Amino acid sequence: MSLLLRRCLTALVEAFVAFGSHWVHIPGPPPDFSDPAPGHPERLCPWLPPTEQERAIWDDVGG
Repeated sequence: MSLLLRRCLTALVEAFVAFGSHWVHIPGPPPDFSDPAPGHPERLCPWLPPTEQERAIWDDVGG
Protein backbone atom coordinates (compact mmCIF):
# COMPACT_ATOMS: atom_id res chain seq x y z
CA MET A 1 0.00 0.00 0.00
CA SER A 2 1.49 3.33 -0.95
CA LEU A 3 2.41 5.81 1.73
CA LEU A 4 0.01 8.45 0.40
CA LEU A 5 -2.96 6.06 0.45
CA ARG A 6 -2.10 4.89 3.97
CA ARG A 7 -1.92 8.49 5.24
CA CYS A 8 -5.22 9.37 3.58
CA LEU A 9 -6.97 6.36 5.09
CA THR A 10 -5.50 7.10 8.52
CA ALA A 11 -6.71 10.69 8.34
CA LEU A 12 -10.15 9.50 7.22
CA VAL A 13 -10.45 7.04 10.11
CA GLU A 14 -9.33 9.70 12.61
CA ALA A 15 -11.91 12.12 11.17
CA PHE A 16 -14.68 9.53 11.59
CA VAL A 17 -13.61 8.89 15.18
CA ALA A 18 -13.59 12.61 15.97
CA PHE A 19 -16.99 13.09 14.33
CA GLY A 20 -18.50 10.10 16.11
CA SER A 21 -17.26 11.23 19.51
CA HIS A 22 -19.59 14.23 19.27
CA TRP A 23 -22.65 12.06 18.64
CA VAL A 24 -22.07 9.01 20.83
CA HIS A 25 -22.28 9.26 24.63
CA ILE A 26 -20.27 6.73 26.61
CA PRO A 27 -21.69 6.65 30.15
CA GLY A 28 -19.43 6.64 33.18
CA PRO A 29 -19.45 4.05 35.93
CA PRO A 30 -22.71 3.62 37.86
CA PRO A 31 -22.98 5.48 41.18
CA ASP A 32 -22.33 3.66 44.46
CA PHE A 33 -25.52 3.39 46.52
CA SER A 34 -24.11 1.26 49.34
CA ASP A 35 -24.68 3.92 52.03
CA PRO A 36 -26.96 6.97 52.23
CA ALA A 37 -25.56 10.18 50.84
CA PRO A 38 -23.97 12.71 53.19
CA GLY A 39 -26.66 14.77 54.95
CA HIS A 40 -29.37 12.22 54.16
CA PRO A 41 -32.11 12.14 56.85
CA GLU A 42 -31.31 8.52 57.66
CA ARG A 43 -27.78 9.54 58.55
CA LEU A 44 -27.87 12.80 60.54
CA CYS A 45 -24.84 11.95 62.71
CA PRO A 46 -22.09 10.64 60.40
CA TRP A 47 -19.53 10.67 63.22
CA LEU A 48 -21.52 8.01 65.15
CA PRO A 49 -21.53 4.34 64.13
CA PRO A 50 -24.74 3.21 62.40
CA THR A 51 -27.45 1.73 64.58
CA GLU A 52 -28.97 -1.72 64.02
CA GLN A 53 -32.13 -0.11 62.66
CA GLU A 54 -30.13 1.96 60.15
CA ARG A 55 -28.28 -1.16 58.98
CA ALA A 56 -31.60 -3.02 58.63
CA ILE A 57 -33.05 -0.18 56.53
CA TRP A 58 -29.95 -0.05 54.32
CA ASP A 59 -29.97 -3.83 53.84
CA ASP A 60 -33.70 -3.76 53.01
CA VAL A 61 -33.30 -0.95 50.48
CA GLY A 62 -30.19 -2.51 48.97
CA GLY A 63 -32.00 -5.68 48.04
